[in-house]
Amino acid sequence: MTFTTMELKDILPIHVPFAINDTFTLLFALCIPLLFYNCINRYSSAKALRLVQSAAKARQDRDNKDHSACFDYFEKCNYTTDAFSDLTASDIATSGDYDPRDLVATLSAKCSQELSYRNPKGINAIAEELYSEGYSQAMKNSRLSNPPSGVLSNVPISVKDCIGVVNCLQTGGLAVRTLPEHRSNKDSVLVQTLRKQGAIPIVRGNVSQCMMLPESANNVWGESLNPWDLTRTPGGSSGGEGALVSTRCVPLAVGSDVGGSIRIPAAFCGICGFKPTPGRVSKKGCMAPRRGNRHGPTMVIPSTPGPLARTVEDCKLFCKAVWRKEHFEADTDIVPKVYDGKVFESKRKLKLAYFKTDGWFHPCQAALRGLEETVVKLREEGHEVNEVEFPGDGGDTYALYVALAAAEGNMRCFEEGLEGEELIKPYKVLKMASSLPNFLRPIVALVMNDRRSRLVKAGRSGGLSAYEYWERLADLNEMRSMWSERIADLNVDGFIHVGLPLPALKCGTSGDLTGVFSYTLLANLLLWPAGTVPVTTIREDEQHYNFSDIPESQRDHWGKKAQEQMEGSKGLPLSVAVMTPKYHDEMCLRIMEEVERVAKFSDRPQAYL
Repeated sequence: MTFTTMELKDILPIHVPFAINDTFTLLFALCIPLLFYNCINRYSSAKALRLVQSAAKARQDRDNKDHSACFDYFEKCNYTTDAFSDLTASDIATSGDYDPRDLVATLSAKCSQELSYRNPKGINAIAEELYSEGYSQAMKNSRLSNPPSGVLSNVPISVKDCIGVVNCLQTGGLAVRTLPEHRSNKDSVLVQTLRKQGAIPIVRGNVSQCMMLPESANNVWGESLNPWDLTRTPGGSSGGEGALVSTRCVPLAVGSDVGGSIRIPAAFCGICGFKPTPGRVSKKGCMAPRRGNRHGPTMVIPSTPGPLARTVEDCKLFCKAVWRKEHFEADTDIVPKVYDGKVFESKRKLKLAYFKTDGWFHPCQAALRGLEETVVKLREEGHEVNEVEFPGDGGDTYALYVALAAAEGNMRCFEEGLEGEELIKPYKVLKMASSLPNFLRPIVALVMNDRRSRLVKAGRSGGLSAYEYWERLADLNEMRSMWSERIADLNVDGFIHVGLPLPALKCGTSGDLTGVFSYTLLANLLLWPAGTVPVTTIREDEQHYNFSDIPESQRDHWGKKAQEQMEGSKGLPLSVAVMTPKYHDEMCLRIMEEVERVAKFSDRPQAYL
């Protein structure tokens, strides 16, 4: 059967606004969708190019910034860059012996020479440099007849890329946020409070793209490396802060945590990190790495700013600086609970519970040794420390976090926030899992037959339905109730456990080992304060992850990947983690302080030197 041109026009599924008189015009009409697609593709390519150019301009602006006044002063001081690197924030704040100009200029020079893009070894921990601004503030402080006497008087600090600092970008690792309109016109409430207490920001640490990876790599500032081993990541998303503190470029850094983003870098870099109870530290003026700063999941799993430092005392100092009346008045959304120093004055012995594993990802031998040695030392100090079974299942922790944090499906909010920029490589596995057609998920999970199947089954292409999301919220409420009841039944001050089951991961591998982080995700789901303290390093004979040491159900793909991570891991730091109930932040810090005291960790990174 053949059709005339008019008959073809009559059966076309769309209205064509001109007469089709011959085959040529028909083909032209059919090509319109292709032309439209080509236009969209060209627009997307042009937008992606614009983002590349904007990111390059941001790096150029950073690299060309004039810090000559600061560095000229440093040259005249005749100090080495390590002159003040052993000082803690507490040392500086409680002593009046240090000229703020000397401190800022010397530590700025150390940051610039050792951890910035200028270092050929490529630690690359720094997003933006505030040396000139810091030096200007130090100059003002040195000329005052009554210099600042705040809790953090003259302490040079680093502030994470996502936390607002006047005249700085807040990229969250997104190229689109390097456009001029994203430069902050004022400090965030948190930075305002820290400045009032005498802190001097001199640098901003690098983060992961979209701030949801335990690495710190993006297309704006590049990839940060771990100062303990340059083939490994410092963690994320506050990885720049972890590296800066670990190398003693700054005594104190301010990060944020929504799934371990303070505690993972602290554990990977051999320092202390503390995640307060959400709502105790202001987030006003902090960005969300999603389109329009709209990030719905934080209503359920809130992020919270917190400190990274070499000592628990410095973490306490941060909290003492922030948990005060002026901070609450500047942001009425936070809990007006002032710092309670009496908790640390108590001579009462601690009562603690500890678990060796969450039943989902078995810790390596060195991590377990570090935990067990800490338990023994705590008992020798008279504290009561009893082993308990993990309440619940770590697999449930992991699956529930994935379901809630990625409820929209297909990483849609991630890609919308990128506005045309591609996801970096470590996200590829997660993107593939989130986009798997729903009818294939049970089949793929069955074929996998390992822990990765929980990742496949946790999400839904197209997102969870309202009912499914409601069910996951009900699961979350049950989990929170179960843990609250468990700690009440045990009548303990808190839990301790391994910080992470593995040491710092090799760069670019975290996307295929997400199950490792069930240990940090837990405190975020529970809304509990939590912290990590370094306790040991991996020995020569501990560079392994033997299948004979772990449950048979964990001898899978992730188990093999864990074996690869342990190769060449000698000397890497490992931590013990602390969790306490909601709003028991000071008790969490007190337990951390006691762990630090008995562990006596003193190792330092050398790979970056």
